[in-house]
Amino acid sequence: MELLEVLEKLIIPVATALAGYFVGRPKQQAEVEATNVENAGKVIEKWEGYVNRLEKDIEQLRAIIEDLNEGLRLANDDRVACTKTLSDLQGKYDDLMKLYNVLQLELKRIKDEKYIANAGN
Repeated sequence: MELLEVLEKLIIPVATALAGYFVGRPKQQAEVEATNVENAGKVIEKWEGYVNRLEKDIEQLRAIIEDLNEGLRLANDDRVACTKTLSDLQGKYDDLMKLYNVLQLELKRIKDEKYIANAGN
């Protein structure tokens, strides 16, 4: 009877625990792996969403950059035209200043002649 009691109290529970451990462990490991796969799938879906949003943002930025480059080209064309116009106006101004100086000299000469003519009378 003693052997039967030892079996009942010690060996059967230990054997049951060992059997449960070896049978349950693969199941638990499979559940962990399934959870890892599911979590990885969720992470991949999130990253795909981020990638799609970033691709849209990049396309929008490319369009903005194209518009800015076009605006810059037009502004540069305007600058070149303004520089040419300014250069032309500067040349005309220089010509007018030369004419003004010539006319000033001529006016002074005429005044001097009048003064001399009036002083002689």
